[in-house]
Amino acid sequence: MRGDVTLRLTCLLPERLIQRATASGARFTVVERPDDRTLLIRCDAASAGILLGLCERFSIPAKVLRRRGGSALSRFARRRRTLPAGLLVAAALCWLFLGRIWWVDVAFTGEAASLGDREAMLSALSGAGIRPGMARSIDTARLSGALQSGAGNYSYVGARVQGVRLLVEAVPELPAPAVYDVEAARDLVSDRDGIVIRAVVRSGALCVKPGDAVRRGQLLIRGEEQSAKEETRPIAALGEVIVRAWYSGGAALPKAEDRMEETGRSATGSRLKLLGLEWPIAQARDFAQQRVCTEYLPVGGMYLPLELERTEHRELRTQRVPVDPEALRRRVAALALADAAAQLQRYGPAAYEIADSWVEYSDSGDVLRAQAVFEIHADAAVTREALLQGG
Repeated sequence: MRGDVTLRLTCLLPERLIQRATASGARFTVVERPDDRTLLIRCDAASAGILLGLCERFSIPAKVLRRRGGSALSRFARRRRTLPAGLLVAAALCWLFLGRIWWVDVAFTGEAASLGDREAMLSALSGAGIRPGMARSIDTARLSGALQSGAGNYSYVGARVQGVRLLVEAVPELPAPAVYDVEAARDLVSDRDGIVIRAVVRSGALCVKPGDAVRRGQLLIRGEEQSAKEETRPIAALGEVIVRAWYSGGAALPKAEDRMEETGRSATGSRLKLLGLEWPIAQARDFAQQRVCTEYLPVGGMYLPLELERTEHRELRTQRVPVDPEALRRRVAALALADAAAQLQRYGPAAYEIADSWVEYSDSGDVLRAQAVFEIHADAAVTREALLQGG
């Protein structure tokens, strides 16, 4: 526990130095003598102090090699007297920093929130006294209730503390669905061309039947009902008319492609290069179409950066090569299907079911054409106002 110190001394008379130190009260654990003038001594801290004092008095070179145990600890404490105070200050700063809210965050889930909703929520938090730098002792349940009642139309508002962050999660209320008013007279018409598959009428008179071909804008469900034996009254038509519709796309690719092939003719040139200087040795012939291959061969080594640059010109020619038929069909089919999908996304309904799809090929000379078709089933019954708004 008291520790020990290891010293190395260099003197002409090491025996006399040991005798003087022993006479002064020093006690040594280990004394080694690697050579005639060097001593390696291990002793306690008090004995090391006596020995170092004698070395300083008689100008004897001495060096502390190692301190262990209580001696090293006491020396460390003496050299760093301000360390405990620094640790206390750091702990106090951490307590002050981690005991407060420095970041207030608002997260919306469900329906996308606008900038105005975020500003309203932040304003409600400010009104409730929530601000960066406040203490972490927040009643989150009470805060959630206050925000839900005062921030706006939210179905849920929750608050929780995460370290130095206050997270407020809000779920906006879903808009109320449109109320069906039977007295608001209207008809339902078709929003696209197609063939009727089935129809379900909840109110009104059905004007088509399964198997009928309908055109865009054609009347599907008339908004009227019989009020008396020979009288009708206008009402709001309601129902679904599922039609089969088609969206197509096309693509074409050539059945042959140009490829560059080597003819077998070549020409080689070379030149020496040293530090940006060049000395031509042989000039390579140029071809109208060629591939140039260059390689560098070191000549001088590390101390003389001399290298030989060898250039080979290989003649090329353009050759019309037929494309593999199966690969060509796969490529043109993929392009046609992508075009058909783009047409469906651009002009098709928002909700639909893909019933079938196929690709038809046609060979016209040097070109292979593909026509892709998506067959969909969708509800085509819309009001006239929706048809006009949708174009």
